[in-house]
Amino acid sequence: MATPPLAALHLPPELVAACRQQGFHTATPVQALVIPEVLARRDLVVEARTGSGKTLAYGLPLLAVPPAQTRFPEVLVLVPTRELAEQVGGVLARTAGTLPRTVVALTGRGGLEQQAAALAAGAQVVVGTLGRLEELLARELLVLDHVRTLVLDEVDELVQGGFSEGLARLLERLPPGRQTLLFSASIPQALERLAREFMRQPRRLQLTQARDVPVELSHQVLRTKVKERQEDLARLLEVARPYQALVFCGTRHEAEEVEAALTGRGLEAEFLHGDLPASKRRRLLERFRDGELPLLVATDLAARGLDLPGVELVVQYSLPSTPVAYLHRAGRTGRAGKPGTVVSLLIEQQHQRFEHLKEHVPFQKVEVHGDRLVVRPIKSREERDLEFRRLPRRAPTTPAQAPHRPPPRRPGRRPRR
Repeated sequence: MATPPLAALHLPPELVAACRQQGFHTATPVQALVIPEVLARRDLVVEARTGSGKTLAYGLPLLAVPPAQTRFPEVLVLVPTRELAEQVGGVLARTAGTLPRTVVALTGRGGLEQQAAALAAGAQVVVGTLGRLEELLARELLVLDHVRTLVLDEVDELVQGGFSEGLARLLERLPPGRQTLLFSASIPQALERLAREFMRQPRRLQLTQARDVPVELSHQVLRTKVKERQEDLARLLEVARPYQALVFCGTRHEAEEVEAALTGRGLEAEFLHGDLPASKRRRLLERFRDGELPLLVATDLAARGLDLPGVELVVQYSLPSTPVAYLHRAGRTGRAGKPGTVVSLLIEQQHQRFEHLKEHVPFQKVEVHGDRLVVRPIKSREERDLEFRRLPRRAPTTPAQAPHRPPPRRPGRRPRR
């Protein structure tokens, strides 16, 4: 799909110049579709996979509109995690360029008084998590009466487990004539209720479904055993030698064990999970994003929304339970059209999960042979049966060549004397 240059989308030259400084010249497909719709002030439900450029898809047109006043926020972006809030806030602040737009990130990581002071100084765009927004509203430090556009980014995570009462209370405090934009990698049932109750005839843009497999990714499976899995992971990393690799584990304990095994072999790695202090999580992500840390072992905390541009290899140390969760993890590589590789370590105990994933993901088999990786196709049972039928038959023997064999005895009967 051919996409236009950003300069052709009726954006202010300041925004186009800021994008060019970041290396963005052409709109991605989701940006080409979404930007005109946002500028036309339509409510949208956008289903777009991770890494498709959706932050700028809503950020560019919202930054393009001059604020009616400069004291209170007019754009509110709600995200599920503090890491994502800081990332989105940073992207929007850089993209604003020389335009007079103030972007403030509101999360539990920053000091409440410092964030309140930033709001009091005037912020046109606010990016925050639900918990911190509720806290600021309860103390009357945040005014939402002037919000003209609400963005719910990664909204499937915001409503995970059911429709959030806190989210409903927040929506009810916003002006009724606002524009509402939902961005999600998948559309759970709770979003249907959200669209019915809090949006005005929303238009659905389903450019790329969450279950569509990005063509930029190579999906491979390495068969191993429980006792050999850590050793095989280390050998894979040593032979593949990616610039950066992200290893996904199922639990906090597993992530810590894997990190210890890798560092024990002399590999530089750190683990990341939700129980770490916020300050350490921030430092780890900054080091990883800046390329100072080659290996990050993480739980699903790092699977959603975070932009980690240096990741060339994603390893699924433990398989996730659903194809959507697999693709969210896989989406940490192969971003913005770049190639990436995803290797799943398959143990016998997770064979059933793998068979389910095979219905959605085109896997290849990978093996470590010495100092190289060997990748082969995975053949279906039908293909193996067909190859077996095509095997050359053994040449028939002549009666003289055929060895004499006595006729087989029937079970339960004695030969006659």
